[in-house]
Amino acid sequence: MTQSSDENRRARLINAMLERVDVNDLLDRVDVNRLLDRIDLDRLLERVDVDALMARVDVNALTHRVDVDALVSRVDVEALTKKAKVGELVARGTTQVAGSTLDVARRQAVGLDTLIMRFVNQLLRRPPGSKPLGPPELVPGTQEIES
Repeated sequence: MTQSSDENRRARLINAMLERVDVNDLLDRVDVNRLLDRIDLDRLLERVDVDALMARVDVNALTHRVDVDALVSRVDVEALTKKAKVGELVARGTTQVAGSTLDVARRQAVGLDTLIMRFVNQLLRRPPGSKPLGPPELVPGTQEIES
């Protein structure tokens, strides 16, 4: 007999035996935990395409499983505000608001002063061109010449 005919005979014998085997019964006899203990996980994970795996993940379903209240309860808000310098931002914002409020109050006071000055000038019947534009030191061209 030749080597080729021996191989054919062996293949037929193996196929005949496999046809008699109930695969489900065989799998029921396998100790899966013992089988998993023999697997090198690092080597297996090297073969995993992470991008393809992540493409299959349903992010919406995953986020619905997250307990947001439990997650937020673990956040140290005080440390977070210190790190973000929230107090400094509030102080700066308060200063800006106070400065803006003061500017508005000043504008209102100047407007009220102008209104009162007009009223007094009309009451005293002063001609409109007779009042100075401002203090002589601040208005150009109106400074008195010293002798």
